[in-house]
Amino acid sequence: MIAVVNGDGSAGLSNSVLLLDEPTTVIDTMLLPEMAADIVSALGRRGRAAELVVNTHIHTDHIGGNILFEGVPIIAHPRTADGMRRMIGEPGLPALLAKVMPRFATRLADWDSTAAEPVPPAGIESALPGAARVLEFTDSHSAADLAVWLPAERVLATGDLCFAGVTPLAVHGRVGRWRTALDQLIALRPRVVLPGHGRPAGIEALHELADYFDRVLASARLADAERLSAEAVWARFDPGPAAGWLEPERTLVNIQVALAEISGKPFQGEHRV
Repeated sequence: MIAVVNGDGSAGLSNSVLLLDEPTTVIDTMLLPEMAADIVSALGRRGRAAELVVNTHIHTDHIGGNILFEGVPIIAHPRTADGMRRMIGEPGLPALLAKVMPRFATRLADWDSTAAEPVPPAGIESALPGAARVLEFTDSHSAADLAVWLPAERVLATGDLCFAGVTPLAVHGRVGRWRTALDQLIALRPRVVLPGHGRPAGIEALHELADYFDRVLASARLADAERLSAEAVWARFDPGPAAGWLEPERTLVNIQVALAEISGKPFQGEHRV
């Protein structure tokens, strides 16, 4: 397993993972084709070419390079694949992407991708090389997220279920369910964690993210109990080990999502333009 790390992991800069056993597999393809070209180069240096692409979830910064793998099977969780078919080509999508990822605004005006084919997690697992296992989580970071676990090597590719050194974003999921997902990942006791954003790390990255979400949930519970706004509790939020993480403004969004969960309001579980 090889991690292709894309910059510092801030907005628009996601990582990919390569499995070099048969079939040679690419897990996630970054935001833009020119970013995904690094994936092709990394495989080429090893005398390989992609034979399978797996998208861990729907977000554009993990699927934008799909178009570079024409003729290669591209598969994803059925909820992810269905959302991709509805999302790709939406007229308002480029403007939304430019707002979320302004540093790439000029390249997002004509953003496009290739939708994955829907395959249940068990089918994805059977398509992967060797003893790789697929772990499924719904309504955590997004509508559906997959992680890939290599038990012999104790290496875990998390997709966006883990951010390392970068503040996560739960706008399309549920903070509580994401926090529970982290407990399941921690229970694997991985030696190496390959996050969707940020540098490869050890199990401490999962523990630190779990601590961060505990603090977000505590802030949301305080806001609910004392009828405070999310902004009010965010103003006095103690990030603990997350101090210094990139994109700290995302904490307000995460508190808002957690507060909506606690108060029983609707949440945005699918990617919407």
